[in-house]
Amino acid sequence: MSQYDTQSLYDFLFHTPESGLRKMLIDRKNMTDVHCNLLFKIVKSCNAEQFGAHFEKQDFPKIRLSPAEDKLREKFWNDCVATLLDRGLLQPAPASNKLAA
Repeated sequence: MSQYDTQSLYDFLFHTPESGLRKMLIDRKNMTDVHCNLLFKIVKSCNAEQFGAHFEKQDFPKIRLSPAEDKLREKFWNDCVATLLDRGLLQPAPASNKLAA
């Protein structure tokens, strides 16, 4: 089970205009233009369930990475999580109503 609510995060990233997200996310420290470009590429290349799986495994869908994106590949997800938590965009996963079997 996911530690974070990746469904809501995906929906927010998918439906919010990129220009607004860039203003909100880019701080030139943890989150750069390259981070944003890669994050947008990931969101556009998969659905919410796939995005959540990549987020949890800290891996990537089959997408072509630019040289700059490839350089930040190892730290990308950690940088994103830190920035998204800092901006209040990443929330803990909602408690499940199902009982564990």
